Amino acid sequence: MIANTNDNLKFSSYKSEIEGMIAFWNEIGLEPDYELNTDGRYSGNLIEFKLVFQDTHKHKEQIARYIRAYNSCALPIPKYGYLISLNEHTYIKIDNETGQEIQSGNWDKPSDFLFEFLSQNEFIKGWVDEYSIVAYNNKLCKEYPKNIKTKEDVKNEFINPQFLNIQPFDWEKQIAIENADNVNIGWLHFNMNMLGPYLLKKQLGAFFTPEQYVKVATSMVREAISRVPIGNDYIIFDRCAGTGNLERFLRADELSHCVLNTYDYTEWTTLKGLYDGRVKMIIPPTRKNIDFNNGLLTDGDALSKDFFNFCFHSGLEIYANDEFNLQSELLYQWFKDDKMTIIMLENPPFVEPQGGASQGKPTFTIKEKFLYKEMANETFDTKNVNRATENLFIWSAFKYFLKQPTDSYILFSPIKYWKSQHIIDKTFIRGYICNRENFNASEGGIVLIEWLNKNGSNECLNVDSDLGARKIYKMRKNPAELLVNSTADTAIAWLFNLSNIPKADNGKLLNDIEAYTSYCKVQKPYKLAEDNILIQLPLWLANCYEYADYTEREVIMKTADGGKDYYKDTEFLYKCFLWAGISQRNKSLSRTGLINQFCFGQNTRSDNILKSYILDTADKNLYKTWIEVLSLAKNTEEYNPGWNYGLSQICADINIRVGSGTFNKTGKEIEIPKYRILDEKVNELKRLLRKYYRSEIKENLFKYQLLK
Repeated sequence: MIANTNDNLKFSSYKSEIEGMIAFWNEIGLEPDYELNTDGRYSGNLIEFKLVFQDTHKHKEQIARYIRAYNSCALPIPKYGYLISLNEHTYIKIDNETGQEIQSGNWDKPSDFLFEFLSQNEFIKGWVDEYSIVAYNNKLCKEYPKNIKTKEDVKNEFINPQFLNIQPFDWEKQIAIENADNVNIGWLHFNMNMLGPYLLKKQLGAFFTPEQYVKVATSMVREAISRVPIGNDYIIFDRCAGTGNLERFLRADELSHCVLNTYDYTEWTTLKGLYDGRVKMIIPPTRKNIDFNNGLLTDGDALSKDFFNFCFHSGLEIYANDEFNLQSELLYQWFKDDKMTIIMLENPPFVEPQGGASQGKPTFTIKEKFLYKEMANETFDTKNVNRATENLFIWSAFKYFLKQPTDSYILFSPIKYWKSQHIIDKTFIRGYICNRENFNASEGGIVLIEWLNKNGSNECLNVDSDLGARKIYKMRKNPAELLVNSTADTAIAWLFNLSNIPKADNGKLLNDIEAYTSYCKVQKPYKLAEDNILIQLPLWLANCYEYADYTEREVIMKTADGGKDYYKDTEFLYKCFLWAGISQRNKSLSRTGLINQFCFGQNTRSDNILKSYILDTADKNLYKTWIEVLSLAKNTEEYNPGWNYGLSQICADINIRVGSGTFNKTGKEIEIPKYRILDEKVNELKRLLRKYYRSEIKENLFKYQLLK
């Protein structure tokens, strides 16, 4: 191996480990794997760089922590570890299976290691313990689904490994140890009933931040660290760390400042296995207060009084364990220390308590949470902002944890907390709109922002995104301020409005109010008739906005910031009226006892209103195509001459599909339009409606700040 005893050996003079590490790998010409925040792994070799060897015992323990982390993630564990001093040109080679030093000496240049790094490709056997059982279960079920179908299959594999490169696990011995403990529930007892594909499915369903966005957040953390005043220490605090996803690109020196918390027991075991000994603190420190039925660590609930008490070392009667009290006191000392800068890094859970309410579904409640009650004592521009879980995290971060002007908050969240709810407005450093679709969710904008803990007054945030630079504008007024009821005896239609986010469920336009209100208990109906329909419909058209790309979804919102200025634009009002009367999103219909009055070309009340407007070329083209659709519909057997029809009802009741007499490969009959020419004309009209909206309406919605 390397044993250079040249007394004239030229020493390096690197000022940082990262500088020397990059130079080493560049010179040796290898591309290592940096997974788990190591200094690099190549084949069966794990390398840890130091500028100089200060305490070889601690350095070796650092290698051992990495080995435990590899095991906790069920990753192949390198056989050999290398401690390499960059400035002294010395090294120590370790057998990772025994932890014993097997060789040491001097080296001249990085290429001295090249042969061994390339030729050594051995990996040691892993082992099952509390911190690795979930990872090995998931690896087994994911990679060998044909062989592993039940929890018994997992148990048998752990006891007698056939697929995994692990040591045999003495299942019965661990059970006996846990049975002898009459106080605590053992980790194997807790996990055994969840083993198998179910646990893997649960893990795959977890909310993980995509790598490209974690890297942006990591760069923001480093900017925040650079702002730490000289003489200060700092902590990086993540109250919803899960398995440490947001921390995976932090360097060892940065990790050593992290305080990580998680609520879910299986996530906690992974977090402990991966980061224990490498971070400043993991909360909860033990699994003593576990809710066995739900698999939750009750003192890890960041919204709870228990968590608050732990962080600020108060009301700890329930903690009889010395470790809890000691760590609680230590954490409190950090938070109250004027020389400790706080950097919060979080991706809070986004829970909409009112989600589904418009369909009559049960709403999520967090009213029993400590932070919910505390936030209720504050006054905000918008009501009920404490109902959303992410708002509790955001508000409490600035209320309780961020105290100094050099403190920072790097936050992933829907932007409404700043844009429309005005929960906080601090000094904006930079931001990035992330695509929610990359989080295994529906497409939309999740905004990552680096806030500095100084009060700000931002009207526009200039941010980046996957698609380039974007602007996010603050909204001041809720569009509901412009909604008014007609004083007429009977309605032409009814407008419902809910939420500031433009989407179908947040603003219905229809005439069958009895049917709708029977299942919608949340949205308030507004009567539309001759005296108000022209000035109310632009508010509904704002809700019909079609997003250009993900950076607009849940970022662009409906507002009343332009007030009533749009009232004066008569042409705009009539164009909105024309589009609404023809659009398939207008759900007005005819049925027994109800005749549709919000459609054209059928002697309706809407026809009488339209007579006051002179159509331009674009209007005429849209109206003409609608009349062609209506004429074709009148010649079908489904048409009822006693009714008035809008496009929505024509699509539902007349432009139907029927069996073709041919079948696909699965034996299902292929359906075709019953009226081909009508179907083609309907599709032409839908395309024209989209074009008309973009060319005749969209610009004015933004001009009059009905969208912002």
